[in-house]
Amino acid sequence: MNIARSLRLVANHLLQPDCAFCGNRREPDHSICPACHSDLPWLPPEHIAPLPDCEETLSAFAYQPPISNLLLGVKFGKNIRSLATLGELTAEGILPQIAQVPDAILPVPLHRKRLHTRGFNQALELARPLAQTLGIPLLPQAIIRTKATLPQTELDSRQRLHNLKQAFALTKPLSYKSIAIFDDVITTGTTVHELAMLLRSHGAQHIAIWSCARAILRQKHDLGERIDYHYP
Repeated sequence: MNIARSLRLVANHLLQPDCAFCGNRREPDHSICPACHSDLPWLPPEHIAPLPDCEETLSAFAYQPPISNLLLGVKFGKNIRSLATLGELTAEGILPQIAQVPDAILPVPLHRKRLHTRGFNQALELARPLAQTLGIPLLPQAIIRTKATLPQTELDSRQRLHNLKQAFALTKPLSYKSIAIFDDVITTGTTVHELAMLLRSHGAQHIAIWSCARAILRQKHDLGERIDYHYP
């Protein structure tokens, strides 16, 4: 275990000594208790439908309880302390599946107004353990969101496309040829596809799409081949 991860685990244990899911005591070197860990909706790679225009699509979890509940709590400010736990678990789920370590990780950016209101970018915070473990940089300011788009969850697939048209822009030229785009949750894939196309147009050659969770059609632990993915 590297020093950075050890320090994160110690800090997480001091701030949250009990399991984030059930409230029972947990071991000092684990983020949650063993029972909850085994019961999480881990998403194996064979159940992840690939997204277009990228070389790798990985998600740690299906977007189901308790992961979905925690992510919503984090996003709307009700359970901020769970960010560290979710970040550690996301890294645990994704790291063994990575076929090629990218040069950098690009968290999906928030518009400045939403970032000001929320106070943090959950995609950036969830991606930190991955970047630290892999020893690669995060790119939180490489791309900005140029317009305050509507929440994607409130739109259908056609509206999502229009909502994100020309929504992102590079702040400076990128020297990285292999980049992993990271989002907290992927539903249709519209947001990450828009970012992937922007990166391609500026010289990126290998693009991976990573996320904490992926929306699927079936219920917990009944993971079929179909993913809730309707990008045209």
